[in-house]
Amino acid sequence: MEVLRDNETKESEGVEILLKAVMFDWDGTLYDSVMLNYKSYLEVMKAFDLPQITIKEFRAKVRPNYHEFYLLLGIQRKDWEKADQIWMNHYSQYQPACSLFKGVIKALTQIKRMHLKIGLVSSGSRKRVTSELCEQGLYDILDIMVFGDDVGFEKGKPEPDTLKLAMKRIYMKPQHVLYVGDMVEDVQMGKKAGTKTAAVLSGFATLERLRRAEPDVIVDDASLLPEAVKNLFDD
Repeated sequence: MEVLRDNETKESEGVEILLKAVMFDWDGTLYDSVMLNYKSYLEVMKAFDLPQITIKEFRAKVRPNYHEFYLLLGIQRKDWEKADQIWMNHYSQYQPACSLFKGVIKALTQIKRMHLKIGLVSSGSRKRVTSELCEQGLYDILDIMVFGDDVGFEKGKPEPDTLKLAMKRIYMKPQHVLYVGDMVEDVQMGKKAGTKTAAVLSGFATLERLRRAEPDVIVDDASLLPEAVKNLFDD
């Protein structure tokens, strides 16, 4: 595993790149919604008289499958619909303040210039995430998009169903794909699907958790992905 920081590069000129597609997670990877997610969950906890947790505790416990996270917090299945509504009410109110992480547009443009396909594989709902993609001007950049409700949220990360579906739809073999995410479950999903994996430190999980998951590379944020792509797939 390699950790690539802002001031580090590696020579890769004149070497064939075997990669054909880069697939991205959304929240915490391209889209800076970590604090809004955290505060929305705090509202849910408050409504159910549950102890509040710090952002550090949140990053250590949060799961892509929000039902699993509900159970971890102590919210039972019968209350999930109510919890969903509370979360969405708060999230929707403050979501317009969210934006892409710095350097995302430039990084995706550079990846496109490498003649690579770009995909999005998110645990989020199609309705929410496509709306945010349009707001941020990314919808038309993507070659494929697969969302949690395309396979059923209970079959989401770390299970590989969504990523496999994305690869199937653009006729890609796993060995030619890099999956990029910010959580342990993203790395696990990529490994189960047979792709290379990259983790970013800008999102939900801590460096310690990501290191234990053993992705092929860890970068500070998505702006460093073009260089990481060259490093990982140079022959």
